[in-house]
Amino acid sequence: MAINKNNRLKPLHCAYTAGTGGGKAVAVQYAGMMPKSPCLAMFDPYGDYVYKTGCEYDTGFAGKRTYHYATRAAFAEAFKNAWGSKKPFRIGYKPENPTRDEMLWFCNLMWLASDGHRRLDVVIEELAKWCDSTGKEQSSLGQCFTGGRKFGLVMHPVFQRSTEVPKTILAMSPYKIVGMQETLADATRMAKECGVDVQDILALEELTYIKKNPKLGDVEPFSLKHVFDD
Repeated sequence: MAINKNNRLKPLHCAYTAGTGGGKAVAVQYAGMMPKSPCLAMFDPYGDYVYKTGCEYDTGFAGKRTYHYATRAAFAEAFKNAWGSKKPFRIGYKPENPTRDEMLWFCNLMWLASDGHRRLDVVIEELAKWCDSTGKEQSSLGQCFTGGRKFGLVMHPVFQRSTEVPKTILAMSPYKIVGMQETLADATRMAKECGVDVQDILALEELTYIKKNPKLGDVEPFSLKHVFDD
């Protein structure tokens, strides 16, 4: 189970939200919230971070090699070896039949492995698909968000629609990176979360974002269009 509780650790959870084509996965990789050499585990059911040999863009994680596993046993073994090595790694769980149960199993494994002496970054792609309520999340997913900070977990939930995710996720993510939204309801919710006018959210384009920092009213716009500049 989680060990070495450290209440001095800063809350670093960061939520990423944008509509289709808005650049959620790009933000996860390049918005500066991830260490350059992370210990990184990903619930990546649709292979957004699969490494493709010979592909210059859209491969691996920030261009670095990743390793994906399709079964619980294979992923658990690979994660155990990677985490035990105490070296940086980037591995993903890509189950053949992604479900909420698979996501919760993954989160439980992250919780059991967490160690207040070490940082473990955890990406959960398409979070809204695996949630069955927009209220409190009391599962292993919720546990990672509410208790993970003091045990070295840094959660990176990724989703299209903020109105479809539990309030626990947004409340426990002091950092929020918001890209262009597909509905007025989502834009309105994220404007409220960030403390900005809804027009600021509606004005966002592909690969442009608003970053909400922990302090109330501390927001900054930025662009990642340069990532794909020739």
